[in-house]
Amino acid sequence: MFQRIQTIFLVLAAAAMLIASSTPLATFNYNYSEEVVFESMGIYLNGTLNDSTWGLFAISIGSSVLALITIFLYKKRMLQIRLSIFNLVLMIGFYLFFGFIFYKVYSVEELLFNKIGVGLIMPLIAIILTILAIRRIGSDEALVQSLNRLRG
Repeated sequence: MFQRIQTIFLVLAAAAMLIASSTPLATFNYNYSEEVVFESMGIYLNGTLNDSTWGLFAISIGSSVLALITIFLYKKRMLQIRLSIFNLVLMIGFYLFFGFIFYKVYSVEELLFNKIGVGLIMPLIAIILTILAIRRIGSDEALVQSLNRLRG
């Protein structure tokens, strides 16, 4: 279980989503003077909580837990693949929900982009790692099926 490469991919994907839930996603300037920090737990305007974005936090924690649960289903490879695909959907949903909140809360014309945070890059890394894990789980399943054909 822990010696397989897909386990390492899934652990790294879970860690990336945990990092996404705890670090700033992006920093903007609002009306050229006020600093807006977008995190998964909320949007902070000049250091004070302006809007709560607990949904992003829930998606990132849920994705991380799902990746860790998937590791322990090593005897059920098809279920591992299905849960990993669902996890991919959650991670893409993270970006879609981020965009929805971003456009809903502030008018884009008044925001001046400052920098992208580490938290916004980590789900992309987790998506790539999950795709690599799916490929390796699929190759293990193909190997087992080919050995079953040889046995009888």
